[in-house]
Amino acid sequence: MRRWAGLFVFLAAVLWATAALGQDDQRPETAPESPWETYSFKFGGFLTALDSDIELGVQNVGAGITVNVEDALGLDTRMTVFRADFGWRFGETRKHMLDLAWSDFRRSATKTLGKDIEIGDKIYPVGTTVESEFNFSIISAKYTYSFFQDDRFNFGLGIGAYVMPIEFKISEGNLGKVQESFTAPLPVVGVRFDFAVTPKFFLRQNLDLLYLEIGSFRGAILDVGLGAEYKIWKHFGVGAEYDAFRIGVEAEDEDYPGVDFFGKLTFSYNALLLYGKVYF
Repeated sequence: MRRWAGLFVFLAAVLWATAALGQDDQRPETAPESPWETYSFKFGGFLTALDSDIELGVQNVGAGITVNVEDALGLDTRMTVFRADFGWRFGETRKHMLDLAWSDFRRSATKTLGKDIEIGDKIYPVGTTVESEFNFSIISAKYTYSFFQDDRFNFGLGIGAYVMPIEFKISEGNLGKVQESFTAPLPVVGVRFDFAVTPKFFLRQNLDLLYLEIGSFRGAILDVGLGAEYKIWKHFGVGAEYDAFRIGVEAEDEDYPGVDFFGKLTFSYNALLLYGKVYF
């Protein structure tokens, strides 16, 4: 609970800071012909293909056994995931933009093992029936400044942070349980490009990435989105977006805030996002 409280405090602070930046850069509503809305709320579902590897309880990363949780534990490789996004353009020219996004991946499975599995300090032998859970949330907050913007094109560079609460658990009645939970906060830099093909039809592109190494901690993110959007009415539209996401985290000590585990985790998906969007 304290982790979530801290997350909401962080997001509230981001909102407050961007509001303060915009106080000195306000103007009346942009002319009606401008395609760049002030506020937007996007909601929809991911159709995802997932791939996850995990290695826990090993201080010398790479010396342990990496387990693919979909193959070894029977967790779903495909699922539908809800996603929500909020966008706010502010300032006199609406060149400042704040984006918030949230999605939540929750999977569980029961499987009789086809081979020995070593997780942390336990070995689950072949033939054992185990229960497992792997929950992963992605919450992002990004600020973008549009270096070029007219009534057709919008190009911006941004910075932000991805905050990812992660929970993993595997258990068997006689052998006991291995459980790990932590939050992986990682900064990112990003590129955003929007093209208004017509006043109602848009092409959207975004790229966020980072590689970070601090002490024995290593983390990397790649998030790419390519989409098309059609404004059916003045305040409502629909869209489709291809999204590819990958995160890798390795830790051998508590060198990075929020990541207090020994091991390695990779999580990736390729997804088609279908969504509705409300404009203001």
